[in-house]
This record gives sequence, C-alpha cells and structure tokens, in this order.
Amino acid sequence: MFSILFSTSAIAAETNEALNLLNKMGKAVQTSDYQIHFLSQDRDQFATTFEYNHLGAAKKENINAQLLYLEGPAKEIILHNNTTSYFQPDSPSFSIASSRITEAFPDVVYNDFNSLASIYDFILLGKTRTANRSVQLVKVLAKDRDRYSYVIWIDDENFLPLRIDLVDDDNDIVNQLKVLDIDASFDAKKFKNYIDNRTYPILLSIEKQNNLLDAWRLAWLPKGFKEIAAYNVNFYSSDIATKLFSDGVFSFTVNVSLEQASQSNQLIQQGGRTIFSTNLGNKNIIIIGNLPEATIERIAQNIVEKSPETSR
Repeated sequence: MFSILFSTSAIAAETNEALNLLNKMGKAVQTSDYQIHFLSQDRDQFATTFEYNHLGAAKKENINAQLLYLEGPAKEIILHNNTTSYFQPDSPSFSIASSRITEAFPDVVYNDFNSLASIYDFILLGKTRTANRSVQLVKVLAKDRDRYSYVIWIDDENFLPLRIDLVDDDNDIVNQLKVLDIDASFDAKKFKNYIDNRTYPILLSIEKQNNLLDAWRLAWLPKGFKEIAAYNVNFYSSDIATKLFSDGVFSFTVNVSLEQASQSNQLIQQGGRTIFSTNLGNKNIIIIGNLPEATIERIAQNIVEKSPETSR
C-alpha cells in the first residue's frame, strides 16, 4: 500500500513539474523578445528554414512578429496590430485578423495546460541539449488514440521551445520544428521601426457564417473538441463557409463551397496535416486538420444532413 501511494505521489509531482514547465513556455513564447532561426520538416520531406522575429507583450494585441521564408520565393508574414499580413511574390498579398502567425509555432505552445489535463497526460522525459543549450523534454500525450502527441524541448533558461516533435502512436516523428540558433539581444528597436513603417494589404472579407453550413452537422467529434468559430471568406471570388474546431492543441476546419470537386473522397497527407475532400449534395466539403487520417475520415463519415425540424 505504501509503495502504491508513493508511486502515485511521485507521478503527481512529475505531472505538476511538467505542467509548470509548459505554462512557463507558453508565457515566454508570448512575452519575450527574441530572434530564432529554425527548420520545419515533415516525414520523408525536405526541411524548410525560417527566420522568426518576435517582440513580446503581456497582451496579444500588442505583439509584433515577422516570419521570413529563407528558401524559395521571398515570402514574408508580419503580425502587427492584431492583424497578420502575407506578402507573396508569386500571388496577391492579403491580410487577415489574427493574434499570431500560425505558420511559426504550432497551437500546442499557446495554452493554459492545466485546463487540458482531462484530455492529455504530461510526462517528463529528462534533460538533454539542442542548439547548444540545455533543455528539458516534456511529452504531451493524448489519452485517446484519435490524435497525435507532442514532445517539446524547453530551454532551461528562457523557457522557449527549441524543438517540437509531432509523433504518432509508434513514436515516429510526423513533423519536427527545430531551432538552430536563438538571439535574445537582436535589435528590437530597429525591427519595431520596420514593422511600424510597412504598408499593409487590405483585410480579406470575413463575415458571419450564413446558412451554407446550416444544413449539415457533425455527429461525432474527438473528445475535447468544440466549435470555436464560424465564418465566411471570400477568397479570390470564391465564397467559402468555414467552421473551426479545436481542443486547444489540435484543430481542424470544415470548409463548404458550391464548387464540386472533380473527384469525391480524396485524401491527402502532408506531414501532420490531413486534407479530405468529398461531395455532399451539391456542395464540396473539405476537412483540413493536424490529425491522423483515420480521425479525419471518421469526422467526414459523420457529417450528416440535419432534419428539417433541426435546421429551423
């Protein structure tokens, strides 16, 4: 009995330590000033390198950031005044209302991790080094097998995530973000001046959702997921109705348009991102999410038409 109680107490202490580290990481990512160079690589794909500059703040609306693609077309993404602007040499630039650059760190780092304890286990994996810095490893392990897990390498001094591995049930890496170097003393004043004096493209038209999605519902969702947004986007003359679902760590969107796909039931896997397209009625439905194929397929199979009474 003593052995069981001691073991339970030790597990609880490790969980609390892991939660403490993760919450410090979430705060550091938002409030610190830093410049990092990192690579992102999907399984069996070439790595892509980036520069990320960040001016932190206690309030999200006061954060400024810039993501530069260091290979291929000179693409730049800037966060300024709660708006994210995309500058692309090979297509028109545009802006969207957003409090962060989603192409930088994944959703998992932006959390109050205590609120996720019913869905995830938090496990300390020990210490190691990466980017010539001492780090502690924490695994964010899904209690259900309908989503991936994360292993996060957290800096011992500044608590920034220096490596983030998205792993499947076999602990194989599906996607990896790896910081190559970090500079907390970069010229923040010069960067702020650059951000403030840019000319930004106009916002995309995003409106409250109309009834394009009202005729359908999701009969099944993974545990912890809920609808957090519904809106219409007019993107290059195409009207797309979107619903966003998230559990705080992973997310997916259900996108509906009147343009039918050339083939029904198409599934594409891009690293940790799964894209599933199908035709329902006279509408094209595309589900996009950082979830395993089996989970996305199950969500798609449970899109059902509402009864006339329910739709009213």
